[in-house]
Amino acid sequence: MDQEKGLRLLLRQIKDIQAQADKVIGGENSDEAIESFARYSMELKDYISKNVDSNEVKAYLTELPEINYTRTQIKLWQYLLFPAWWIELYKDYLERNKTVQEISIVRGKYSTLEILVKGLVN
Repeated sequence: MDQEKGLRLLLRQIKDIQAQADKVIGGENSDEAIESFARYSMELKDYISKNVDSNEVKAYLTELPEINYTRTQIKLWQYLLFPAWWIELYKDYLERNKTVQEISIVRGKYSTLEILVKGLVN
């Protein structure tokens, strides 16, 4: 595959991850959606580092933070102690909000990356 075609496919992937980020930021912030975004972002960074020759783009990849989110699993004993599972749900709520803010930052960085890659295509 020639370099220009690869960069055009990369632009498509960057637009896809931005759309996925917009969904999460817009309110579709289920555990699955956040984990899916985090996984896709990590895979995309890996793909870019291996397949794009531009040093400028590779240097910019270091500025893209990784999203680390794991679901809260409420255990049976926590249901038996009434306040314990509420505390876990509240912690999960705070963690999810923090992660959505991080995704918002990452989305902006992908916009900048899109501009860098467009500059390579032209």
